[in-house]
Order: sequence, then structure tokens, then C-alpha cells
Amino acid sequence: MTRARDPKGEIRIAERTMPRGERTHVAVPVLTDLDGSEVALHIHAVVGAAPGPVLALLAAQHGSEWLSAEIVRRIVDTLDPKAMAGAVLAVPVANPVALATLTRNVRDESDSPDLNRAFGTEQAWIADQLALAVTTHVLSHADAVVDFHCGLWGAAMGSVTCGRDYKDPTVSERAFQMARAFGLPHIRRSDFATRFPGPRSAVGYAGQVLGIPGIASEVGGAGFDPELEEAWLQTNVRGVHGVLQYLGILPGQPPVPDRVMIFERVQRINPTRGGMLEPVFPPEDLMRREVPAGALLGRVWSPYTFEVLEELRAPFRGLVDMVGRHYPVRPGDWAYLMVDLDHPGTRWLGANEMP
Repeated sequence: MTRARDPKGEIRIAERTMPRGERTHVAVPVLTDLDGSEVALHIHAVVGAAPGPVLALLAAQHGSEWLSAEIVRRIVDTLDPKAMAGAVLAVPVANPVALATLTRNVRDESDSPDLNRAFGTEQAWIADQLALAVTTHVLSHADAVVDFHCGLWGAAMGSVTCGRDYKDPTVSERAFQMARAFGLPHIRRSDFATRFPGPRSAVGYAGQVLGIPGIASEVGGAGFDPELEEAWLQTNVRGVHGVLQYLGILPGQPPVPDRVMIFERVQRINPTRGGMLEPVFPPEDLMRREVPAGALLGRVWSPYTFEVLEELRAPFRGLVDMVGRHYPVRPGDWAYLMVDLDHPGTRWLGANEMP
């Protein structure tokens, strides 16, 4: 697909021109569901008074990650279009069908129920049509993209990820610069283009097919202490402001840390038995406290017999990048994710160093 670039620098969505210096809300019809309801893609366009780059914000591609819509709402509320050069196109709910059922994926009989695995496809399943709408009406205008994937209820994550394997190396370089501008002291570098799901994810498709750099913010979750959740929300708002400064949409320079830890290898520690997750590792230490190999992260116990069914332990020395709270789990459900501190891909970089 070719990217839509108006020779006058205007942004047109569904035959409407987004006026400069204003906020505009557009609801683009996508499909009609079996119950007769119309499913639309809601886009919030904040267009600066002066021309410039366009940043796309995507949230709630997975319906169970509904807190990401709050992140986008807060970011949009902080923006003054008259002080911007360029624009932000924000989609608070990319997957309204999955949000309606509070599930990760669309509940249908398709081959692609996961929206973040449906980009670049040519099918007519619900997720495929939503991905095409996001591509046509948002990504086609964008110079960069931030995709939010905070944890579902009961799980929280703590890092930002950029792709390192795009066919155009300059896209990988710009994605890393975006991740650094986000302001966290650690960045995960991943194979977004050549490993599953590859260019079927929104950020992977944007980088590999459209040549648009992007990052995935996986910071935060729901069901935790309100002060902790608020801190995670504010981290995302500050992070996007840093990205906007890096792109030149907002004035100023992003507050880049003096050094940043990049890492490549992570491993999930998820339950193999269903039961109640009893966490041991505290969520406030997410991506902050080093954990030795073999350390107990949590237990799974039976709500019927009270027997401890499984202990979840650290497979290596590392940092915890996903944490769960007390909540029921089925086999394979989200619990913990760890960063391998002894992997050769884990190292520190200075403020101006590139990986």
C-alpha cells in the first residue's frame, strides 16, 4: 500500500480535511456486525498550526488491554494544537469489537482473531477489516507510530520496545531514537519484521512495509495500587511528549537518560497449572530490582484444595518486566516476564551511543 501524502500537506480522513490548529474527532465506518451494529474507527486528530511530522497513537488493539485508551485520552488532553508543528492521529480503541467483550481477540471463527496479527492481510475477517481501516485512515498519514500494550487486568508490564531488523536500517535507527526519547532507562530491541508475528503486527507492518518507525509501549496495568497505576499512566504521557519533541512536533528536547540499558532476551514464566496466582515479587519493583536465578516470583494454589500446585521461579539473573497480582489463572495465562541480564545483547549505552 502506498502512503497518502497530500501535496498541500493536509490530512484528509474519510473525505474530510483536518483543519490546522484544531482538534477534530472523526468516526470512520468499518463494518456491520451480525447484530446489525455499525463498527467504527474513532480517530482524534490534533493538527498543529504549522505543518510537520505526523505521529500515530494506537491503543486497545487487544480488548483486554482497555487501560491503554485512558493513556491516549490523557495524551490528547495535554496537547495544544496551536503550539504544535505537525499532527497527532490518536486511535483510543483500535479494536472496538474485542473491547465490547473485554477479550484480547475478536470472538469469531476466523484465521486471524488477533488484530495485532492481521495487518497486511487480504481477508474480510473482522480483525482484517479493522487492520485495513487503521492502515488506510491512520498509518498512511503517519511518519511514526506508538502502539500501547499495557497489561490486562491483574498484570502489569514495564518496558518500551523497538524493532531492530527492518529491511531499511534507517527505520530501525529512528525507532531506537524514538524509544530513547520515551525516557525510560531500559529499551527492549526485538525482531519485529522477521520473527512472529512479523509484519502482521501494527508496528512491524509500519516499519517493514510502510517504512515508518515505531515503538510499542508496554508500561502499566490495571488492578494494582491506584498510586502505582497513576505513576504508570504518567510515565506513558511523559514518554509520548518526549517522542513528540524528538520528532519536532512539540518544542524542546526530550529528557534522554544519561545512559540506557538495551536488552534482547526475555522469557515468560507463566503457569502450567490453573489456579490462584499468589505473587511474591512486588509490582513496585518492576524493572527496578535485580532478581537472582531461582528466586521465587509467585505460586499457584488450588482454590478447591488450597494445595500449592506450582512455584514460579526466575530462570536466570534478571529484571522482572511483567508482574501479576492476586488473580485466577488458567494454564499459560500472564504471570511474569524476565529480562536476561547475562545475555550478550544486554548492555549499557551512553546518551549519544547507538546499538
